[in-house]
Amino acid sequence: MTDGIQNTPYASFLFGADVYPELQTREEWMKLLDTLQQAHMNVVRVGESGWGNLETAPGTFNFSWLHEFLDEVERRQMQAILGTGTFIPPQWLVAAHPETLIQLLPGLPSHPMSRHSACLNHPLYREACRRFIGAIGQEFKDHPAVIAWQLDNEIEHKTSLICYNPACDQAWRAWLEKTYHTPQEFNERLSLVSWGMKINSFDDVPQPRQGVEGSTDLHLPGNPSIRYQLPALSLAHFHFTRDVILDFFAEQAQTLRDAGVTQRIITDWNGLWLGLADDPKAQAFMSISGFNFYQFINDPAWLWKDTPWYFDMHRSAYGVGSFLVTETRFGVTGQTLMWDPAPTREQFLMWNWQLIAFGASGLLYWTGNRWRGGHWPHWGGLLDWSGEPEADFEWAVELGESLQKWGPRLLANPVKAGAVVLTDFDQRAALQVYPHIPSSLSVLPETFHALHRLGVGVDTLNLTQAEEITELQKYSVVLIPAATAFDNPRTVAALIKYVEAGGIVIITPFTAYMDWNGLFRGDGFAANLSELTGTCVRTVRWLGSPTNGRKKEQQVEWTYAELNRVSPVGLDGYCEYLEVSPSAQVIATFKSDQKILGGKPAATQRKLGAGTVIKLAFWPKDDSFITLLESLIPNSVGLLHSPAPEGVLAVPRADHSLFVVNATGREQRLELSKRATDRLTGNQVNEKTLLRGYEVLWLE
Repeated sequence: MTDGIQNTPYASFLFGADVYPELQTREEWMKLLDTLQQAHMNVVRVGESGWGNLETAPGTFNFSWLHEFLDEVERRQMQAILGTGTFIPPQWLVAAHPETLIQLLPGLPSHPMSRHSACLNHPLYREACRRFIGAIGQEFKDHPAVIAWQLDNEIEHKTSLICYNPACDQAWRAWLEKTYHTPQEFNERLSLVSWGMKINSFDDVPQPRQGVEGSTDLHLPGNPSIRYQLPALSLAHFHFTRDVILDFFAEQAQTLRDAGVTQRIITDWNGLWLGLADDPKAQAFMSISGFNFYQFINDPAWLWKDTPWYFDMHRSAYGVGSFLVTETRFGVTGQTLMWDPAPTREQFLMWNWQLIAFGASGLLYWTGNRWRGGHWPHWGGLLDWSGEPEADFEWAVELGESLQKWGPRLLANPVKAGAVVLTDFDQRAALQVYPHIPSSLSVLPETFHALHRLGVGVDTLNLTQAEEITELQKYSVVLIPAATAFDNPRTVAALIKYVEAGGIVIITPFTAYMDWNGLFRGDGFAANLSELTGTCVRTVRWLGSPTNGRKKEQQVEWTYAELNRVSPVGLDGYCEYLEVSPSAQVIATFKSDQKILGGKPAATQRKLGAGTVIKLAFWPKDDSFITLLESLIPNSVGLLHSPAPEGVLAVPRADHSLFVVNATGREQRLELSKRATDRLTGNQVNEKTLLRGYEVLWLE
């Protein structure tokens, strides 16, 4: 960033909690800060939901308590992240102007006391946000304790929400005109000649809502049944809500900058399929990714298999090589009841070290002081209801001591990424609306999981970033998993140059099936990649499996040198039918008693200049994808002698060290290429070792 705006790594690893001094007396918050410092904590997040406590009437501000608190934070040489708090509008605002509320159905407003109740497009709400943010920015822009500003709170959940407030209806139609220009262009780009649905005016295009077809039950907007009934319109609406949210954030960021704020600007993104953090519009004003991540106690497979991509994406989003964990779990989760049991010490420490291993440069717990009323009295915190440290507070002390010791080395040696995955909101939104088969969304996260079983660091790039060959050349391999709306010709041209210069590209099923609007390609799936791959997907089949349709499991016979085996077809028997040009070599064929499939190409390899392109027409059910990666990525396993077992994630660092995280509660066997030392304990680790449940090693 420019103009003196801070964008350098923080001097120390940030460790702390989200705190709410407005709930406490001065004596109580002094005790709170004493307790946090006992755990070697150096940062707090404050004001994230305090708008109504800071602006007590329109234009009437009470900043005194926040000044006193931040002054005390600074006196203790601690730091603070200050929030804009716009996700909970003051009751005086929504009471005086109920027209600013989200309408969950036409004419059905949200309850004014619920979180995220305001319509992002309503001009009165936006005006009130600007007034408050400008005032708080001017008031605290020079406070020495403030190191960052958090916009709103967990806003991405609104991506799937449809608001029927007239202000949103008006914004929707304005967006349609800006995006599609004329009704005729809209008809063509969404192919509304289908079923005679062409429109004559954008006024004739309401936001998606319940239709007659499908379930007879009435669903609130955001329910998938609504999206699948009107897929092309729903995909357009996802693009619309993305633009609304990021425009709302851009306005907040500019308001802060206009007030003189120079510190970093963040928000607390969530682990969602329709995540917005990596969108180019977010990259224009965000400084570092803040990320809220809550773990589950029962070790569901998706927790260690489906979530690593979140960490890698948020670390990569803004080019700073790290992310802040703005909220993570301490103790139980809950609201008016407890949702989940508390973790053991080993599980708690693993949860934290996993985030650190993937590149977190800060960890903040939700919460510091406990809520005694409101919506959240049974959510855990560092303190109990009386303000005393919780029984497991010593675990935070233990982690704080470790971070004091290892923080400088962690910051100096970020994650070393040898691979990059091309993904962005547009690809994920298209696959959400057009999932092809129920398990379509599994390919992207399983790609990250496979790479981390090999100990390969992974970054992500959106398709706009990938237009620059210099960005691609930072990595030895580029993976394109399930990028279903891949239709950027500039990115394709950059990939061709990247491969010709010696790069490796791997492309999975579900890639380049449609354009940005959701219109399926008429020249063959991935035909726009044929110059790169030497192939085209003419059609696809879902052939079932023993568990679905009692079908025989399809198989693939590899002829690739390192993969002399037969692999079962994953994705419940989903297969692509490839048309292969002479420039590509078939390295695997379908082995099936169904004549329409048996002998057809299942994977190809094309040599292009000094590089290689692999195209997969299926997704392996076994570990053959990992074996393929291992053969293509030089020294992929590094300290690992063989891929780690499922549930064990390995992340390399710039100093050639390797984090190994057993994210499961069971013992796991690990094979190293040589004896190593665990930095965290100083213990020697043999070539063959047994990881305890939830054990974390930092090997060198």
